[in-house]
Amino acid sequence: MIRFLISLLTLALLISGCLFGALRLGWIGYVPSYYVEIIIFVFLTTLILFSYLYRAAPGPHFVQLYLLTMVLKLLGYGAFGLIIILSDRAGAASNATLFIITYLAFTALEVAFLYRKIRGHNNPR
Repeated sequence: MIRFLISLLTLALLISGCLFGALRLGWIGYVPSYYVEIIIFVFLTTLILFSYLYRAAPGPHFVQLYLLTMVLKLLGYGAFGLIIILSDRAGAASNATLFIITYLAFTALEVAFLYRKIRGHNNPR
């Protein structure tokens, strides 16, 4: 669990660094207005749901539980995204792009750690 937290923090810092690096290199004209809120929100929801899934016993119910957390994530992220879009219509595209990139990166990290846990449970060595 500690490794996941460290990896999650590293990824959050990496995304922030890439964002400001892209700004400095002139690849983007401005930093999205809600970049801090997006990174913190996705970070916390991923951490909370991962910790719940990590404690769940692997088995047939694990897949159902994982799918339930994905549905909850998508509903929560949809509501959060709608609030951001309505709050800053001019920066909606940049905020949405950052949100999608952050979501994909954190979800990939979560799946990688969960896969290692499940695979290790099925093949004890």
